[in-house]
Amino acid sequence: MNTQELKQAIDRAEESADEAKRAVQAGSVPDELRQAVDALHQQARQAKQSGASDENTLRQAVLQLEQSADRAKQACKNAGSQVDPQVQQAVQRAHDALSSLKKQIQADSPA
Repeated sequence: MNTQELKQAIDRAEESADEAKRAVQAGSVPDELRQAVDALHQQARQAKQSGASDENTLRQAVLQLEQSADRAKQACKNAGSQVDPQVQQAVQRAHDALSSLKKQIQADSPA
């Protein structure tokens, strides 16, 4: 992936994080999940707005975002039936997008 493709992928990830944040705000969710999604959203927004043009910086941002998405997914799982299915789906979509992006950049990385 080149730098422009990474930036576009980060933009899409930020949109997924936005969707998850809106879903969490619309429902009643445990604090752990709300905090995890807020952190993911904030990191995604920072990555998008950073204007970084260095490929390594962008790759590092993706790895950090994927870890945040993992935490949000785990918080959602921990909350179990307390979480509305729409919230679960939004968190899952954000996680899947970032997990897929992480795999892409790892596949592109020189060994």
